[in-house]
Amino acid sequence: MITVSLTYVSILFYIAYQGDRRGRLKRRPGPRPVVYSLSLAVYCTAWAFYGNVGAAVTDGWTYLAIYLGPMISLVVLMPVLRKMLVIAKQQNTTSIADFIGARYGKSQSLAALVALVALVVVLPYIALQLDAMTMSFNTIVHGFYSRPRSDIKLSGWTDTGLLVASVMAVFTIAFGTRHVNPRESHQGIIRAIAFESLVKLGAFLIVGLYVCFVMFAGPGDLMQQARGLPVFTDLFDGALLTPRFLTVLFLAMAAVLCLPRQFHVGVVENTDPHDLRTARWLFPSYLALMAIFVLPLAAAGTVLFGVETVEPDRFVLALTLAANNDWLTLVTYVGGVSAATSMVIMATITLATMLCNEVVVPIALRLPGVQFGAAHDLSRALLRTRRVLIVVILLMAWGVYRLFATGGTLAGIGLLSMSGVALFLIPMIGGMYLRRITRRGAMTGLIAGLIVWLYTLILPTVADQGWLTSAWLADGPFNIVWLAPHALFDTHFEDALTHGVFWTLMVQLLVTVGVSMNTSVTLIERAQAVAFVNLGLRRTERSGEEIRPPAIRVGELEVLLQRFLGPQSARAALNEYAGHHDRQLLTNQIVDASLLQFAEQRLAGVVGSASARLMLASGLRQRDLALDDMVRLLDRTADAVQFNRNVLQAALENIDQGISVVDQDLRLVAWNTRYLELFEYPPGLVRTGRHIADLIRFNAMRGECGPGGVEEHVRKRLEHLREAKPHQFERHRRNNTVVQMTGNPMPGGGFVTTFNDITEFKRNEAALTRMNEELEARVSARTEELSRANAGLRRENEQRAIAQRAALDARRDAERANLSKTRFLAAASHDLLQPLNAARLFAAGAEHGSADTQGAALRQIQSSLEAAQTLLEPLLDISKIDAGAWDVKTQSFPLSRILTPLTGEFEVLARNAGLTLHAVPTRCWVRSDPNLLRRILQNFLSNAVRYTERGRVLIGVRHRASQVRIEIWDTGPGIESDQLASIFEEFQRGKSSHGAAERGLGLGLSLADRMSRLLGHRIQVDSAPGKGTVFRLYVERVAPESDARTAASPATLDRPQVRNALCVDDDAASLDALVGLLERWEIDCMTAPPEDAGAIMADETFDVAIFDHDLGENTDNGLEQIAGLVDRCPDTRFLLVTANRDQAIVKRAEALGTGIIYKPIGPAKLRAAITGPRVGGEIEIY
Repeated sequence: MITVSLTYVSILFYIAYQGDRRGRLKRRPGPRPVVYSLSLAVYCTAWAFYGNVGAAVTDGWTYLAIYLGPMISLVVLMPVLRKMLVIAKQQNTTSIADFIGARYGKSQSLAALVALVALVVVLPYIALQLDAMTMSFNTIVHGFYSRPRSDIKLSGWTDTGLLVASVMAVFTIAFGTRHVNPRESHQGIIRAIAFESLVKLGAFLIVGLYVCFVMFAGPGDLMQQARGLPVFTDLFDGALLTPRFLTVLFLAMAAVLCLPRQFHVGVVENTDPHDLRTARWLFPSYLALMAIFVLPLAAAGTVLFGVETVEPDRFVLALTLAANNDWLTLVTYVGGVSAATSMVIMATITLATMLCNEVVVPIALRLPGVQFGAAHDLSRALLRTRRVLIVVILLMAWGVYRLFATGGTLAGIGLLSMSGVALFLIPMIGGMYLRRITRRGAMTGLIAGLIVWLYTLILPTVADQGWLTSAWLADGPFNIVWLAPHALFDTHFEDALTHGVFWTLMVQLLVTVGVSMNTSVTLIERAQAVAFVNLGLRRTERSGEEIRPPAIRVGELEVLLQRFLGPQSARAALNEYAGHHDRQLLTNQIVDASLLQFAEQRLAGVVGSASARLMLASGLRQRDLALDDMVRLLDRTADAVQFNRNVLQAALENIDQGISVVDQDLRLVAWNTRYLELFEYPPGLVRTGRHIADLIRFNAMRGECGPGGVEEHVRKRLEHLREAKPHQFERHRRNNTVVQMTGNPMPGGGFVTTFNDITEFKRNEAALTRMNEELEARVSARTEELSRANAGLRRENEQRAIAQRAALDARRDAERANLSKTRFLAAASHDLLQPLNAARLFAAGAEHGSADTQGAALRQIQSSLEAAQTLLEPLLDISKIDAGAWDVKTQSFPLSRILTPLTGEFEVLARNAGLTLHAVPTRCWVRSDPNLLRRILQNFLSNAVRYTERGRVLIGVRHRASQVRIEIWDTGPGIESDQLASIFEEFQRGKSSHGAAERGLGLGLSLADRMSRLLGHRIQVDSAPGKGTVFRLYVERVAPESDARTAASPATLDRPQVRNALCVDDDAASLDALVGLLERWEIDCMTAPPEDAGAIMADETFDVAIFDHDLGENTDNGLEQIAGLVDRCPDTRFLLVTANRDQAIVKRAEALGTGIIYKPIGPAKLRAAITGPRVGGEIEIY
């Protein structure tokens, strides 16, 4: 279950991440109205998934009110919702606390109070979710559905509730604290919540359908069985519209408007008011589907278990466990987790945002000595604050869960929170329609209602848990009966919830109205009240009321224009009018309609046409404006001022210099983006009204002002500004840029400073300086060059003499090489012709001999050809090394990969020669080319076995720091000390153990020497004549690694059983010889001309396909044909036969995974090629 939970929440996180990513990329967020409508279903929590089934058993038809309330609100109260949405967007609302605070004069204290009250009333709701998830987990994992929750609650760190709260804290932080600005659209979270709404609805419907139609014979059969039970008899016979039902209906209607998470999802996250059209029918439909199976599931649980055996809140889980269907249990668990996590994540994020914005940040900003540190510290501090608040909120919710969550039903806990949330209804809805409610009235009413709510509903619940004595519940505190929490003022209701809700809202309403009637309102409160209450309304002008030319004089009109245009502009405007109409305007002259219209047009250019008309109608008639007209006038004037400010800001933003403007009090009033970019200020630091000393101090703390104390830098720069003198200086910043600062005072006070990045100019200036210096240096350098040229001529003559001597030495080396070549040709011609001549004689003798004679002759021919091959291979290897064509492939590998097979091969040869071969095992790793290293050691072992007459051969490894020393000892005749230097020369052959010159060209040790030098290895030889010789090879040692070759599974190293083969060659004789050899090994062979190979392999399957490389001029070579067949025939081993040892062919074969057999082909080599094991992705070369 833990894995399922983490996987599900990870899916939610992925959906949220993708939604945020689509938002950042400005993509269409998909079916927005549907997503918005489904996100409203965050209303349906674990209470709706588990608790309402239990409520149907214990509380009758009350559960139905939970679903009917939101439906009625969405249908009947749609105008209220639309108005709330428009107001929130106009006021840039970020939470319900911000909304209520904005209504009452943008009161910070009221917003903070709302945030704290929201914390108090929502904590039980979050505790409910922890209780539900804990119950779900314990029931499914431990099978505790038949025991009370209080019996299975663990303690300490083993408490499942604490673990659930911890996990939810981690994922809530991951979901909700990736962005600092709370006004950003949380598209990702909304998409995740919409997805969860579908999951929990689907899970609930699946459980309901399974119970009704699989566990029972349909809903009719189920309800028929349930009717006989006392619980359902009372349910069906009882009244529907009870006081408790109406109370819950009222709370559910209020919850859609007042729950902080519902407000955030429905109002703050709304991007288009038209989405309400879809939500108006989709959300009620969703609630109806959730309500369909509540009663059947309650009936099924009662029929199968009874209320005494299983708690009704666990009926949904108990039914799925009783069905013995793992998939159904998993679906139920995921549905419950989905219902709980969506609420916890959204509610916790909303509370953390409100507490951070309305409580923590305002307090922090008022603390003395609070300063900004390095860049981005503010954003990090905000993130840390919200994360800490999330953890604190969930720990507090866990504490509430431990306090009383396990003692009551899920529905009961949810109703407690709903009743507390209803406290927001009066200040919010009342504030939208009543102007007279004041800030003090709203605050005192909210506090009074909260106290009554705690007294009448929370304290009795705590008392039920044993935390308080229950005697005062009936008798009241100090035996004052009329103060009893369940019968306040000696009133009696059918249930405690109705009683508590009635007195909570009644006290809040009376206190709010009473205080509001006896307190005055400020101008900002009145303006905000008008903005909220009169939204969308427009005053209609009285019929017949027009702006007529008043009996005023030109001088009075000029005074009015000066107030908005300034003296010079007002005078210029009147002169323009007089010149255009060829009139002279006198101060005492009466204003006519034409001049008044002209003045209105000029005013409209500053404050807008509507405001200009209203100003003239009010100011010239000397009458006061009504408050709502004043608000609209201020709004329109603000729009005009904002337009002019936008024009000015656009001009500032489109220049390359950074600009900052401070007023006469040295407070920042204007700046542009370039200014922020140059100094990399963190978000929130630069704002209107901030004292310039804060910015100077911030830069000084970052080291931008050079050496010296921070406050000293601040003092000096403030003195410069207060002196109001123009200044200009350059600042070399830490990021190697240079900024030129130019400051000029403004008339009337203030200072304008421009910041120009002159880094490029300074670089060019430095470059010019360097060029001048370099020019002088060049003059001196030319003089020195002439002197050096003369010296160079002398050295050149000396070098020519040296070159002539080198040419003579090269000539002597060439002559020696020619002599060596002659010796080589003589030796090679003799030693090569001898076995070839022998083979020819044996072939001639076999023509007329008997069968036995022919068999012996064929064996002699084969032996002669093998001897010729043995002589040719080292010659070819030496030629490749000398030509630089050998491709060295250095890698790290265990030395045993080479020594083990070599030991096995030479043990047989040593045993046949009457010798003992002993190898000391080793586990060390070396770095070398494994093929070349094997050839070197093979030559050493071959010589040791060949030249040792009796005794033994030993191979072992000694470790020396970063190297290993591979040693091969023998007890042979030894080598004279004067011959040790010549044994590595070509054509040097010793005597074998049989006393005759061994057959060969004497190239083995020469080849080994060349290979070791190619690898960078060192060879050392020590010998004692008559006792033996030791060859030592020094190889780089490396740390062990994972070796796929040594750890290969037996399946990888299996030698394949070859049943059939395809041979492709354009030479019929070679093809017949190859086929004959393969058929002797009982391998079915098929031959093919080069042009038909592809078609044959398309119809037939072969274990091995052998292609000759050179297939004639009119067709592709063998390697190209293999390239076209490798992918089509993955189970076929492809081999390439060639005499060309070009590395390009080897690399191409490596890429195709094709083995290579070099000509001439011997039977052993061919057998090894077609049956040898494949190791990893390496190819074999034979």
